Amino acid sequence: MERADIVFSGMRPTGRLHIGNYWGALKNWVDLQDRFPCFFCVADWHMLTTGYNDTSKLRENCREMVLDWLAAGLDPAKCVIFRQSDVSEHAELALMLGMVTPLAMLEHNPTWKEQLQELAKTKAGMAAAGESIRYEENKQGAGYELRTFGFLGYPVLQAADILLYHGTKVPVGRDQLPHLELSREIARKFNNAFGPIFAEPQPLLTPTPKVPGADARKMSKSYGNAIDIGETAASLEAKVKGMYTDPTRKSATDPGHPEPCPDNERGCAVFALHKLYASESFVRARGADCRAGKLGCMACKKDLLCEMSGPFEVFRARRDSYRASDVEAVLAEGALKARAAAQKTMVAVRRAMRLR
Repeated sequence: MERADIVFSGMRPTGRLHIGNYWGALKNWVDLQDRFPCFFCVADWHMLTTGYNDTSKLRENCREMVLDWLAAGLDPAKCVIFRQSDVSEHAELALMLGMVTPLAMLEHNPTWKEQLQELAKTKAGMAAAGESIRYEENKQGAGYELRTFGFLGYPVLQAADILLYHGTKVPVGRDQLPHLELSREIARKFNNAFGPIFAEPQPLLTPTPKVPGADARKMSKSYGNAIDIGETAASLEAKVKGMYTDPTRKSATDPGHPEPCPDNERGCAVFALHKLYASESFVRARGADCRAGKLGCMACKKDLLCEMSGPFEVFRARRDSYRASDVEAVLAEGALKARAAAQKTMVAVRRAMRLR
């Protein structure tokens, strides 16, 4: 079925975003909003699939995440920004798609299997250590259970999210292709059963540069090494000054190891971020100077801070221009637009299934 290309993507609301989220997804979203009709979804129902045990900060996290989207450059005049739970058609379509989705397909989902395997390893480790507390209770609170219908069936809800807007392009990295293939397969099964309602969403492969945290490990909130999009000038400076570089260098004249190697397995976090914020010619020259011991780590950090300060000033200015009430207005307006598209899709779905 021939359709105009529509981009769909979303994020689970976990609160403030960091520059790993920006370089991994948001920067690309900002570019896409000028090229395609785009729907960007605050996936709060997806957050419940694993985080149902504590929803005390869910609405706050939604608001903070959208503020970071706006700070990064998403423009409500150019794209549709909405909250998943504001459009009930997501749940209805997920129910309909669930009718044709084999249980085995969900049980073989890599994410489902990996999460359960990780849970089993952790519980086994605790048992070996003589701990009698159930892992779920120790980690998430009494009564927490990961093996739920919601988590098992999240690929069906994910497919509904995309298909509800006839999303034909989904920006993903290569590691996310198996997840999109599940959505494509669910669309095929529905079409085979009820007719060609949905176009199969295609991956829009996007480069996902490595963004290290301040300690040169993968940037993650759980590691406490993240650089948030909304850093103040003072907090950004503190984090850059504290970044991991090369423990083998005792003085500025010692040869450095900016890239991961046996002498510096993590590689230098500062050099890795130069690759994102400086020109290629600068990076080549800086790498050579570091290896030759011509420049100390503190001087290198000062250069990085200068490179990052400008973009972060832009982030802060955009973020500070919005109030909490403005975010709710953006989401309300986005919900109206998303609901109009979703209702049109559901008319066709109900008709195809002979429900109307």
